Amino acid sequence: MKYLLILTVGVCLLFTSAPIVADQAEDETAVRKAMEQIYAAANKHDVKAYTALMDENFESWDGSAKGLAAWGKNISDSWELRKDIQYKLLAEISIQFLTPDVAIFKLHDEVTGSLDADGKSLQPYKRLVA
Repeated sequence: MKYLLILTVGVCLLFTSAPIVADQAEDETAVRKAMEQIYAAANKHDVKAYTALMDENFESWDGSAKGLAAWGKNISDSWELRKDIQYKLLAEISIQFLTPDVAIFKLHDEVTGSLDADGKSLQPYKRLVA
């Protein structure tokens, strides 16, 4: 009887978690697609397409740009100074869901076409991005 109860509880847990796993897989696919679109817009230096993929409440990691208008201006100014900059996603590290509608996507990428403060070309470099 004890084993039947354990088996019943186990099966119930398995079937009740299946829709969650399916939803998360769909969400992970959506996150990956959004990242592909972000990289495509960034490599075209298309500020409008780039910011369209952001939430209105966007805030840069250092707090210098709050909201889409400020972020769009910030990124536009950056791309104007670095006309040849390009980004390449190298590897996905993980997607972590903090809540059902908030995720952190960790990845490695490579940046080419950067310039130093004197306008001289820098070597391509790799980043850890979240």
